[in-house]
Amino acid sequence: MTFRLPHTLLAAALLLAACSAEPRQSQQSESQENRSETTATTEMNTTAPGNDGAERRAEVPKDATRAELLQQYIEPIVVDRFNPDVTDANRTTTPQRGGVLRLRTPADYSDLNPLTSTGQPERMVQNLLYDSLVSQDPETLEFFPKMAWTFAKADLLKMKDGEVLEGTFLEMGNEDNPASEVVFAPGAWRRTFNKYDVASVGDGTLTLKEQWGGATYKGEVTELVLTYEINEAKDPAREAELIRTTIGDLATWKDVEDNGRERPFRKEECAFEFTIRPDIRWQDGEPFTAEDVKFSYDTMMNVNVNAQHIRNYFQHIEWCRVLEDGMTVAFRNDKPYFNQFAFVAGIYLLPRHIFNPEQYGGDDVAFAAAFNEHPYRERPIGLGPYKLKEWRKNEFLTVVRNDDYWASKLPEGAVPKWHPSQPYMDEVRFTVIQEKAAVLKELQKNNIDADLDVEPDTWYLDETNTDAFKSRFIRAQHYGFLFTYVGFNMDRALFSDPVARRAVSMLIPRDRIANDIHQGLAVPVSGPFYSKGPGYDQTIKPVEYDPEGAKRLLRRNGWLDRDGDGVIEKEIDGVTVPFAFGYSIHNARDYHQKIADIIKESVEQAGISMTIRKSDWTIFSETIRNKDFDAVRFAWGASLDPDPYQIWHSSQADNKGDNFVGYRNKRVDEICIAIRETFDPIKRWDLAREMHAIVAEEQPYAFLFGFNETYFYNRGIRGVKFYPSQYPVDWTEWWWADEARRQESAK
Repeated sequence: MTFRLPHTLLAAALLLAACSAEPRQSQQSESQENRSETTATTEMNTTAPGNDGAERRAEVPKDATRAELLQQYIEPIVVDRFNPDVTDANRTTTPQRGGVLRLRTPADYSDLNPLTSTGQPERMVQNLLYDSLVSQDPETLEFFPKMAWTFAKADLLKMKDGEVLEGTFLEMGNEDNPASEVVFAPGAWRRTFNKYDVASVGDGTLTLKEQWGGATYKGEVTELVLTYEINEAKDPAREAELIRTTIGDLATWKDVEDNGRERPFRKEECAFEFTIRPDIRWQDGEPFTAEDVKFSYDTMMNVNVNAQHIRNYFQHIEWCRVLEDGMTVAFRNDKPYFNQFAFVAGIYLLPRHIFNPEQYGGDDVAFAAAFNEHPYRERPIGLGPYKLKEWRKNEFLTVVRNDDYWASKLPEGAVPKWHPSQPYMDEVRFTVIQEKAAVLKELQKNNIDADLDVEPDTWYLDETNTDAFKSRFIRAQHYGFLFTYVGFNMDRALFSDPVARRAVSMLIPRDRIANDIHQGLAVPVSGPFYSKGPGYDQTIKPVEYDPEGAKRLLRRNGWLDRDGDGVIEKEIDGVTVPFAFGYSIHNARDYHQKIADIIKESVEQAGISMTIRKSDWTIFSETIRNKDFDAVRFAWGASLDPDPYQIWHSSQADNKGDNFVGYRNKRVDEICIAIRETFDPIKRWDLAREMHAIVAEEQPYAFLFGFNETYFYNRGIRGVKFYPSQYPVDWTEWWWADEARRQESAK
């Protein structure tokens, strides 16, 4: 599997955000939860970190790369690990093409435009319809060229009276010591090529195949699993061209996000170039060009386009240009960001010819208004292995194999992690079934092949644990990259009071919910990061259920029932505010109502009035975006290596950003910014744990659970892997072992 851009608390994703090119994309995010939030036993695909950061640091060598550091949190991925019919002897059977894969989705889709959609269900479909310039192998964490056949990175340097230079730092110097040395190789890039495209590698040289011009590059060559990287700065012939100077001799720039602090102009990994493959076409037959990439970037950065949840990851891109060759697109950052490459590499791509931006005469507002409501939302044209066949609202959505998919036309090995026979299924159909009882009936009647959204009580039903059921369906578990929470709207007077937030959190009977609703299998969490990742502080314990302590806390802080109506109140900013709030949920899962009922019963015993507000998923998600709620039960996708900016920085509290609870904290803002420009992962994870402590104390969320998700799928399906990602499966790898099922689509 290869990943798209992580647009959430990776969405980040992306290993979305911090670990992948989206592919995604962040902490993917993606950002809205609309999937199973269940957990199961200790059988998991991801290892748990130690309880102490120092212990983790001691486990790896000092010079370990980021990927090597993250590898300690990932277990080997085994194909068909849950299928008893698959053994080591037959695990590598050659996949066969054909058949229809019928999947259940608990809610319909609202928008298939990747820039304007925010829901997890939409992203699952979009991963089949779209593609990316660069992807990442989830097993090695290695980035490799995809629709771009090569990519390159460079640093930026500027002297006090000189132009900005692109190249590579050999010595960065110490920002706090003006006399420290800076050594820079101007014009030297770090270039990456797939092994298939390299003709030969010598001592300090790399030569491409004739297909790509046969050029020879000189420098230090590093062989990875799928690619070669050549660092041109390490070419001995460049010694005479090196710039040797000091921090004090560099130009400076003002860091607006850091109170205008003057900083030396030495910007690490801020220039990127991607050269796209020829002969790639959109699903309507039009050629894909570098201009499409620039159009996609320009559209996303239009502040009137509903893409704030993605745009924040690109806010430091200074410009995007198509170079003179017409095949290379270049990006330049105005500020270092450790995960910037992942996002530009996995940028969501749109067909310029469909939207025809020229007709708006440069009017960004008019273009955005049309774009936000364009029919493309329901009839997308992508670049991926599948294309949209039919979408009947609230019934089903079907995608069919794209026989003109560019990667399937290339020889085996030309695209890493891809076989020309992929995707193996002729069609994938997503059927909307909300009721869990109906799902089970459809499985038993052989009308759907897989449910990746199994609720806990269904998992434990006697009839799903019989030999007869297991003879037809695999029961699989995978620890999910998400956590659930109750978010408090801090822009409302009630929840601007930290005591009110803390009290509600103390009144949530987590153990009862875990036992009665999640069958005792949910894992309580205490903070805003993936609970088995390096940024999560294991020493911070979840808030305990303490109703008497909550009542005392409220009384001490002036929350009293002065008028005898049974509801406590308090004067806030000169206004008497009753402790009464709405609790918003969506209807895609039965157990959301059950959890709401439990919380309502508990808080009302403390003199708090709670009204449950239940709505359809589409209405619910828009309500949250518009901040028209008091408290909301929700979830975030998480990432192994977090970038919390999208959800927690105060700038994301406006314009339908993902900080929809309105959390604002100066130190957390500083940490969000510092994490983004810290390339040392150990320091970055230390910052994340500091932030964990602050957020856990202030409780803008009442953090609930992480989950080991549970799945049912037909025993005749092969090629199933579960990946460390918000999108744990890759349906292009699935295939039918049963010949009759492979012939089904021909009927």
